[in-house]
Amino acid sequence: MTELKIKPAEAQGPIGCAAPGIEVIDLGQIYREPSAHCDDPFQPHRVDYFCFICIDRGSGSHWVDGVSHPYQDGSLIFINRDQHHAFDRNDSPQGKLVVITPAFFSACAANIRNSYFVPFHLSLMCSPVLQMAPSDSQNCHGLLEQLIVAIAEADQDTTIVELLFAALVLKLSRQRSLQRPAADDLCRRRFTEFLNLVENEFHQSRDATVYAGKMHLSYKSLNQLCKRCSGRTAKQIIDFRLNLEITRKLRMNSDCIQSIAFEMGFDDITNFVRYFKRHNNVTPANYRAACQ
Repeated sequence: MTELKIKPAEAQGPIGCAAPGIEVIDLGQIYREPSAHCDDPFQPHRVDYFCFICIDRGSGSHWVDGVSHPYQDGSLIFINRDQHHAFDRNDSPQGKLVVITPAFFSACAANIRNSYFVPFHLSLMCSPVLQMAPSDSQNCHGLLEQLIVAIAEADQDTTIVELLFAALVLKLSRQRSLQRPAADDLCRRRFTEFLNLVENEFHQSRDATVYAGKMHLSYKSLNQLCKRCSGRTAKQIIDFRLNLEITRKLRMNSDCIQSIAFEMGFDDITNFVRYFKRHNNVTPANYRAACQ
């Protein structure tokens, strides 16, 4: 497994700028000097931070957790912590990669009411690629340029950097809200509660009634909540999260398939293979071989 390297927190001139916890890298630098940022950024690699890619010019596809997502001029691509992604070797887009550590993001949290960066919610509620209208893209690009200047001048005080970053994320959140299914604040809070439960316990339980009980809801009410917020049933969401983790481990982990099955809560390897094949139309062994 490879992980993109975050460079030391210091100003780096016109190509890349960094302050404690945040870095802006020109995409041209990644394509010209790929080994300076990752063993191979064109192969799937896990990230332990949040990042988003601003495409000024170019078209191609970006690989996120096993799915190829097309992008074009004005696209923004959001990568969550612990996701696997890869750049398109066949394109050379112009734009920026913004890398944010969890610590920096937490420091900005008080100024960000709605975040684009949440555990695995994005895969359920909207695409990781946000296509901006030209006017909105121009506004966000202006904020990003101000952010780059603030990073270069930050020294030890990152207050202005944090405020500009919060402003940028809030603007993007408003754009993101247009992609969401209609749901009021209470529904979204309860849905987030369910997603957090799934995130913590998907490898222990695949039974939606167990989650409904922990939330003091009926099975029917939980399903109605999930369908309203994501268009999926509770069981589909649980299976989605579990399958996502299994495919990540098969792609990026050298553990034997039986070990992965036990780690994911399967007592019987046969049931594990049957479960995986039902969701992916291929056996775990064949899936791993195809990825390699």
